[in-house]
Amino acid sequence: MKALAALVMAMAGGAVAGQTLVVHYSERRPVHYTTPQGQLAGQAASPVTDALAAAGIAYEIRRTPAKRQLVLLKENREPACMMSWVAMPGRDSRGKFSDVIYRGEYERRLWCTRMVPDDVIKRFNAALARQPK
Repeated sequence: MKALAALVMAMAGGAVAGQTLVVHYSERRPVHYTTPQGQLAGQAASPVTDALAAAGIAYEIRRTPAKRQLVLLKENREPACMMSWVAMPGRDSRGKFSDVIYRGEYERRLWCTRMVPDDVIKRFNAALARQPK
């Protein structure tokens, strides 16, 4: 677990000049979860981390309970995205949504704080669109 929280991908082009984009997830098998080895896995996890890497976005993955993620969105203190949320009416006023990262019962997206620049979301979406379907 500590290894996962400490996982930082140092790649060119951070979220905001020199700042790392924090991507939060909660335990939600099989969509995203922590393996016994402390690694992030799941049907939505790989598309997200692959797109972030392809877009050259510096990021850090953190396991965060869903209720805390809602607080982080409301506080809007740092560039951060919450993994695998459903775009529902009214949610767009509290943050920005990416394109679809996973299709299951619902279409799931990254739900990002307003601090995340539009350019970062566009780069993520472009990298996501290039992934094999």
